[in-house]
Amino acid sequence: MSRSSSLTLLLLMLLGSMQRSEVSAPKLNIQTPPSEIVGREDLMGRIAYEKLLVADPMTGEVPAGIRKAELLFAQGISKPEKRGRTQNLNVSAAGPVNVGGRTRAVAFDVRDEEIILAGGVSGGLWKSTDGGQNWERKSPASFRNSITCLAQDTRTGHRDTWYYGSGEIYSGSSTRGGGAPYRGDGIYKSVDNGESWTQIPSTALAEPNTFSSQFQYVFQIVPNAQNFTNDEVLVAAFGGILRSLDGGASWESVIGPEFFNPTDTTDLNNTNVSFYTDLQQASSGTFYAALSTTTAGASTLSRSPDAGFYFSGNGTAWERIPLETLPPFTSQTPYDRVVIGSSKSNPEITYFLVNSNPIFIVQHTLSQFDAQDTIQSLELRETPNFGGLLGDFNTQRSYNMMIKVHPEDPEIVFAGGTNLYRTTDGFRSEEGISWVGGYNPEGGASLYPGHHPDQHDLLFYPSNPNKVLSASDGGLRISPDATADSVMWDDINNGYITSQFYTIAQSKKPGDPTLIGGMQDNGTDLTSGSLSNLWKGLIGGDGSYAVTTRGALWFASFQQGQTLRLTLDDEFEITSFGRVDPGSLVEESGSQYLFINPFILDPTNENRAFFAGGSDLYFNGNISQIPGGSQIPTSLGWERVTESEELLGLVSALDISLDGQRLYFGTSGGELYKLDNAGSFTQFQLREITQNILPDRAYVSSISVNPLDTAHIVVAFSNYNIPSIFESTDGGRSFADISGNLEEKPDGSGNGPSIRWVELIPTENGNVCFAGTSTGLFNTEKTLGKKTIWQQVAPESIGSSVVTMMDYRASDGSLAIASHGNGIFRTFITDFKRALVPESEVQELSLITAYPNPFEDRVRIEFKIPEDDIVRIDLFTLKGELVNNILWAPQVAGSNSATWDGNNVAGISMANGIYLYTISYRNEKKSGRVLLRR
Repeated sequence: MSRSSSLTLLLLMLLGSMQRSEVSAPKLNIQTPPSEIVGREDLMGRIAYEKLLVADPMTGEVPAGIRKAELLFAQGISKPEKRGRTQNLNVSAAGPVNVGGRTRAVAFDVRDEEIILAGGVSGGLWKSTDGGQNWERKSPASFRNSITCLAQDTRTGHRDTWYYGSGEIYSGSSTRGGGAPYRGDGIYKSVDNGESWTQIPSTALAEPNTFSSQFQYVFQIVPNAQNFTNDEVLVAAFGGILRSLDGGASWESVIGPEFFNPTDTTDLNNTNVSFYTDLQQASSGTFYAALSTTTAGASTLSRSPDAGFYFSGNGTAWERIPLETLPPFTSQTPYDRVVIGSSKSNPEITYFLVNSNPIFIVQHTLSQFDAQDTIQSLELRETPNFGGLLGDFNTQRSYNMMIKVHPEDPEIVFAGGTNLYRTTDGFRSEEGISWVGGYNPEGGASLYPGHHPDQHDLLFYPSNPNKVLSASDGGLRISPDATADSVMWDDINNGYITSQFYTIAQSKKPGDPTLIGGMQDNGTDLTSGSLSNLWKGLIGGDGSYAVTTRGALWFASFQQGQTLRLTLDDEFEITSFGRVDPGSLVEESGSQYLFINPFILDPTNENRAFFAGGSDLYFNGNISQIPGGSQIPTSLGWERVTESEELLGLVSALDISLDGQRLYFGTSGGELYKLDNAGSFTQFQLREITQNILPDRAYVSSISVNPLDTAHIVVAFSNYNIPSIFESTDGGRSFADISGNLEEKPDGSGNGPSIRWVELIPTENGNVCFAGTSTGLFNTEKTLGKKTIWQQVAPESIGSSVVTMMDYRASDGSLAIASHGNGIFRTFITDFKRALVPESEVQELSLITAYPNPFEDRVRIEFKIPEDDIVRIDLFTLKGELVNNILWAPQVAGSNSATWDGNNVAGISMANGIYLYTISYRNEKKSGRVLLRR
């Protein structure tokens, strides 16, 4: 029987029989944390993690405007040759077709609600003509993907005209909180009902490396539905409300200053203008606007002079709504983002959701509009606060906010933050408020049935206003009746491929199309591989590293390092789980996991694991020893390979040779290490291989070991303004900079992309190296030091998407590619040189050693078996009394080990003395003695 098939059979047999059994399927209760946007100011937070990943190591800051600059630079990098590997690679999409990514922009065609346009913040513009049953991408893959708002010109005769805005000002890659300022690129326009798009030139005049245009962050676009003379468009942009009378050819500011002229080089990071703006037009034609008090200035005391709530009858002359007359508001009350919801059935009623401390909901009634004598009514309303872990209204510091009014009843209002809430009395009372989406009110951090957290928009169907379309971090969902006592949801992410992957792994079995990957806000999902197949959700939170095995075990993790061992049935349902990361040791050390935290298994024995544990690397010689059914942090079997004081940074990248004997790892501080004899903890040989040629204090994002040559590696550093890719052919004794034309300047400065991942693949004619970057996928077949020429791969499909990770299978040439915004892609290296995991040459069960012996804290019992099978190890007193069973699980042919900590089965420390152990394998047994001497 083959190794993979025998392990699968053994694991299935053991599900009901292991003494240290995993929890059975009916009792599964995996607790996953809510996905995180606003991270704490440490490496555990998403924003701080992403800044660490890309910031210039010398300044500690992300270069201003780098997103636009790197995309412009990438356009000049070598395009695929008409002949050769790059041109002939068949790169295909692998989904997920049923998992949408973060969506802030969605709209119906007013002529036909079956026609829907939607935009992902990193996934481009998509269109459906059948109510969301199928989607087609309409913006080119080479466009910038950040879409934040979308609007149709609804005037008769103009309805083929659409606009979308770009630039997500606050997110996992935002300017505030220290994140990466991936700015937008102005406004785009379509005149053929969304089939094709062009950039409006007047909105794209900012220099790539400066934040000098308000059009780099666009919140709302409102074509004036009641101006039949001019193509009037109003825009809520950074710092104010802008207006055009010629369809965007020229602009003026109607609230706030103007910062969009090409001659203006003002750094808007230091301006005292409103950071957030919003804009709505009521059905009566009245415009409403809101500008935040908070500014882009560094001082927390700065206050925008234009802050406030406004209304206008014509879009030109604006009046303030006197919010300071409504206690507890005053003229000094600070607030961030404000979003506006207008009532269609009573256009004089407007709701404002205000992100202040506390959060406010205000109802405004415009009783009489008269430029000379305006009568207004303001009322403060109840904010949804249900208590508990996730019940209170949470905007995540303005990241997710929306408020929408039912078209036929101004008292039915939907407000969204992390969760979605509904009121039937205009938020007058707590009793009228219901929890209808986001996180499940009864399930901890589990999801409300059929829905997804982090709300961004809500549309009411014209044919049935009780039917709604919800846009969130999970894409698009529909409820047939959002006013029902129990609101039901169905997703329509049917080919709306906008999911944002951090990681990807493929099955270890040759020819098996199964994929598993971790996504931002969408957990870890798994699929059998083809584009048409649905992805199955395994665990929630922010999906992180996942690892597959040749047997029936799977490993998946979510943000901040918690890692689970899973078994799955044929339908990919979890049948058992157990937490296996060394969380308790990391906590004791005072260190912390990275937000997306790597780990790796020994390919020759997948019970052996290496784990990045903050400022240490950890090793477990037999991860199958860790009991299942619990998410309590463990230290069982884990040993530190390093000592904390050795490393300047946190362990950030790992790769291991195919024979399991050599491991390379790097840190967030630019250090590189090599671990020889990686298969045996007692024989580890750790050596630092950091060289002067490597960038100082840079983030090691990826290491790739040649499957056929353990001395041949390629290393990637992901920061901007440094040389990014290095190659060593002598095991790290020397390195060559092979960044080549992926850098603008030889020293790495300039507008070259961030390098997130590298894969080194041997072929029949040499080697090919792939580089996943922040501007797409590139490869080279010949490294020539700094003269290396990289060519773009799949510009029409992957395009400029951020490629975060790859996974290569050396047994059949399969390469899986993860993007942050357009899902997963796959290709095959047709001339790959096959590389296989070496088979064991062990002939019989044999006991190697018990070390150390005598022992104080733990003893490691090492043994060998000829074939994969169940091994049991028991400890006895000299009188033959059973003390503990430390192993009863499938083991891999070859060398294995198990540890005993000197405790009995109840966890009580045993007395000093001699203990007997027996190793049972098939019909054989081996015995030995250990001396416990504390």
